[in-house]
Amino acid sequence: MGGTNVDLTQDTRKYQQKYALNSAEGVKALLRDRHRIAARRFKGDTAASDIIIDLHSAIESSGMTDRQAEAIALVYGLDVTQAEAARVMGIAQKNVSEHLDGAAEAISAVYTRWNYEEITVEIEPVDEGADAE
Repeated sequence: MGGTNVDLTQDTRKYQQKYALNSAEGVKALLRDRHRIAARRFKGDTAASDIIIDLHSAIESSGMTDRQAEAIALVYGLDVTQAEAARVMGIAQKNVSEHLDGAAEAISAVYTRWNYEEITVEIEPVDEGADAE
């Protein structure tokens, strides 16, 4: 006889994450989690699509410098460490951190102009064992 595996704890593993988009720290948290939020689009979460589209629009409207954009792309897009981003950019890690801070402030200013305050997103925790299969 065949068996079926049913995950009875699936809904209990989800949690809600709040992002205060009118603050640089909230924007950094959103940037950090953006890959997991974007993945929810493929599970039918249309709100996740809206969040990612708005984030892209805020980045484009922020007026950040090319170096800030490069730091964002490396650290939050390619998920490299600030030290690795510094090596790629040919600058000190401290400067990467400063570029990230400035970019987050610029993005936060856009969200503030748009009257965004806080959003809540349902997120599933990262399954560390999933890559081992």
